[in-house]
Amino acid sequence: MAKILALSASNSRNSINKTLLNIATDKIKGHDIKRIDMTDYSMPFFSLDVEESDGAPEAAKKIKAMLSEHDAVIISCPEHNGLPPAEFKNLIDWVSRVEQTPMFGGPESGDKKPVLLLSASPGPNGGATNLATLTQLMPWWGADVKGSYSLGSFYQNFVDEKLSINEEVKLKHIVNEFVSVL
Repeated sequence: MAKILALSASNSRNSINKTLLNIATDKIKGHDIKRIDMTDYSMPFFSLDVEESDGAPEAAKKIKAMLSEHDAVIISCPEHNGLPPAEFKNLIDWVSRVEQTPMFGGPESGDKKPVLLLSASPGPNGGATNLATLTQLMPWWGADVKGSYSLGSFYQNFVDEKLSINEEVKLKHIVNEFVSVL
């Protein structure tokens, strides 16, 4: 049984990305899943001056510890103008400074952590630009991106608390593929 950390990387209380994360993780059986919401881990914007005067925020240390304790990670991240939200980038900056090791673990582990990336958007792109960027960057941070899924036109594809049949099939497939490598 793998321990999976599921992170909602949105700063919105009513996040469609959090909804997508919950739908995806509800499909996983037989594994221990811990869901966390970035809004519960407030931290100042990263700067060397703040780090020098105050050190890394406790929130960054907690997230780094959770990342270390889990075997795999699922992140649902919205797209803001083609990029991750500033708050998520800030989380990455701070967490990577804790123990001066990559976000998903230190080089001593030797292995990269399996990661599944998700994104939802009211527009048709579904955050695909952001996912492409994260897929390229995450290996630098100690991640092995095993797959990604973008849900465009969220409000047309999520009706009455259910995904459309086509999107349900796509999401189930990508989640099953991810779980099969754990």
